[in-house]
Amino acid sequence: MENPKLGIVVPTLNSSATLDWTLCALQGQRDITPVIVVADSGSQDGTLDICKKWGVQTFYVPPGNMYRAINVGLRQMGMEWISYMNSDDLVYPQSYARMLALGEQEGADAVYGDVDFVDCEGRFRFVVKVPSPERLGGMFRCGRMGFQPASAIFRRRVFQELGGFDEQYRLIAGYDFFYRLIISGYKAARIEPPSVAAFRTHSAQLSNRESGKMKAELEAFRKNMKVKTLRGDLIDVLCWRLQNSPIHLWRLMKQRP
Repeated sequence: MENPKLGIVVPTLNSSATLDWTLCALQGQRDITPVIVVADSGSQDGTLDICKKWGVQTFYVPPGNMYRAINVGLRQMGMEWISYMNSDDLVYPQSYARMLALGEQEGADAVYGDVDFVDCEGRFRFVVKVPSPERLGGMFRCGRMGFQPASAIFRRRVFQELGGFDEQYRLIAGYDFFYRLIISGYKAARIEPPSVAAFRTHSAQLSNRESGKMKAELEAFRKNMKVKTLRGDLIDVLCWRLQNSPIHLWRLMKQRP
């Protein structure tokens, strides 16, 4: 393949239950052939066999921090655009071609879009619509990430200038990275619907298993970065909630006894 435009890192640790779907989705991209590498942290199941089946390059990164594996992988990439995808997420066939085209057209540093939430078997649950770029900063300052990493790509130059993902955070380094990208004034572009990716929800997810630690990391992040909400930031969050009001109402109904 000549001059590939996009590189994707997939961090894994005993990911055989879902990795087949993820690699199939990545290799099924239309009009673009991304370079895919798997950063594995010592899987003991069939993860590496799945990678071999799909012809995907793998390398070992010691366990303990998913973002260390992502950093190691992305620093090997020589493409203009890069990203990472968790081993249980999916991307739709035309998504990367659409995102790359918009990124070049707009001269953007990052491109993001809507994401579908699916269950452990891939059944659709709901879609989360992303805010406009102008509202991302306010949402981040209020502790809300406006998009999922699975639905975003960014330029390698930006990754290098920001120093990659901050490995002091084991659970929220993605939030920290995109916060710094937006607050530093890099240009983000939102791609119009339909959704570009699917985020799989299940009880075994790290974010579900360690939600308390994630909250503590977020508090430490806000303290380290001296994050202060500005006038109008709550309006940005409110507009996003209204944009996604059916989802929030559904969640409230589910919480009722």
